[in-house]
Amino acid sequence: MRPVWLIEAGVYGAETEPLLAEIRRQGMVADVVPYQALKKGAEVIIDGRPLDSTGCVIGYGTYPFARQIQLHHRWVPGAWCQPENLDCAAYYAYFGKFLLNQNYVIMPGVEAIRQRDWLFSMFGRDDMVFARPTGCHKLFVGRRITSESFAGALAPTRYDPTTRVVVAAPKPMGREWRIVAVGDRVIAASQYAEGGARAILPGSPEEVREFASAMLAEVRWRPDPIFMLDVCESGGRLWLVELNSFSSSWLYQCDLTAVVVEASELASRAWRTL
Repeated sequence: MRPVWLIEAGVYGAETEPLLAEIRRQGMVADVVPYQALKKGAEVIIDGRPLDSTGCVIGYGTYPFARQIQLHHRWVPGAWCQPENLDCAAYYAYFGKFLLNQNYVIMPGVEAIRQRDWLFSMFGRDDMVFARPTGCHKLFVGRRITSESFAGALAPTRYDPTTRVVVAAPKPMGREWRIVAVGDRVIAASQYAEGGARAILPGSPEEVREFASAMLAEVRWRPDPIFMLDVCESGGRLWLVELNSFSSSWLYQCDLTAVVVEASELASRAWRTL
């Protein structure tokens, strides 16, 4: 069975159109679905018919959209987004030597606020540190933060005192690329930023693909069968910025033909092995 693609409505705007067109060009059904349509027990209607509750489906949108599929629907694969694997506390243990943030601490956000002065003494550069939540559900955007604004930036973590954050020294970054990986293979890439500003270009230099391939060859652990790696240049070399889920990370200008072929074949194999 070939998968049905469900793309979350209202997230990527007109940028969704090329992805929808490519999925349909390859002979599959694709539709835009609002998050509310996935509520527990709801029937999802595609092309005027209810979607098979145990069908082959790929969800693609935000993290809450992917999790709603995983928690309340029996589709296979449903969504590739394993939060326990895509938490920094998990994958840093495998990819540590490749990380941009080589020196860091992971602690509950409320503790980070309490220990602000110590953190800035350890990691502060020009009165700034880098901080981000460790998990997929990003309560605040990872960024450089001053000591004065630190407590306010991390305030959302107070709603759940167990929410962990990464704190590290800020690093300068040049170009950044999103890499799509299936198993041991790099299947697509796109530049998405330069110097911290949005700068989208298709593909990547060969050395970026070689760097990603070398990581995948050395690190055998995988967060999901298909996932994304963000790579940057800093200090004259390449580094891993973070891992992201396939189902909740944008593709920018990755080769959509390759991505749709690979993801669809992966989904079909998963459904057939049930």
